[in-house]
Formats: sequence, C-alpha cells, structure tokens
Amino acid sequence: MSAARRVWIPAAAGVAVAAVVFAVVLLATSGGSAGGAAVPGGGGATAADAAAPAAATATLGREASAGRLVFAQMGCGGCHRLAAAGSSGPIGPSLDDALPHHTRGSLLAKIRDPGTGSVMPGDFARRMSPAQLRALVTFLLATRARGAG
Repeated sequence: MSAARRVWIPAAAGVAVAAVVFAVVLLATSGGSAGGAAVPGGGGATAADAAAPAAATATLGREASAGRLVFAQMGCGGCHRLAAAGSSGPIGPSLDDALPHHTRGSLLAKIRDPGTGSVMPGDFARRMSPAQLRALVTFLLATRARGAG
C-alpha cells in the first residue's frame, strides 16, 4: 500500500505542476492579442470582406483558448492524452485518437453521460458552467480539426 502511495504522489504532483505551467504558458502566449490570426487570403480583401469571418475566427479562437484553460483546470490531462494540451494521461482514452470520431453533439453527450464502465465521473459536465462546457468542446473540436489537417 505504501508503494502505491509513493507512486501516486509524484504522479499527482507532476499533473499539478503541468497544469500550472500550462496555465502560465497559455496566459503568456495569449496576453492581449486579438486572436493573433491573419485573415487568409487577405492580400486584396477589403475590410468589409474580412470583418465577418475575422470576427467569427476571433470568437472561436477566444472560446477555444478558454476551453484549453478549462481542460487544464478540470484536470482532463491527468486522464487523457492530448498532444495539443501537452497532456499524457494514461487512464482515459487518448483524445488524439478519439476526437476525430466525434461531432459536437456526440462529444457533448459523452461528457454529459460517459456511460457504464467508464472511469470518467458521471457528473463531470455538471462540475462546470455551461459556458465552460461549451468552451471545452470548442477547444477539443479545434484540436481535432488541426490534427486532421
């Protein structure tokens, strides 16, 4: 029993340190920028042409950034491997492998009700606000899109 405890404490400490480092890096890299993305094909585009897509991209970027923070705060990386989050959790399924098979609806359903036999807490979605859940799913779907491209 003490051997298991000795293994668990360094693992938990490692996850906590990784979450703190992740949050610091996230804050340092996002600080004050308005999304940081250039308008694709923006060479000859007018301001009116670029305004709506740029606003949508900036909103998606902010929500995905917020979702990345939720991923860290909720400890998702302690269980799941996700390269985009720098996590290598060994307990739950690898999100790098699972996310390409999910839609927004199926991902929300899985988080809200992980199902029988899952080690993910059944009340996990209720531990966060609807905005946090939405941001988390947006982040996960954005990582899926990057991984497929």
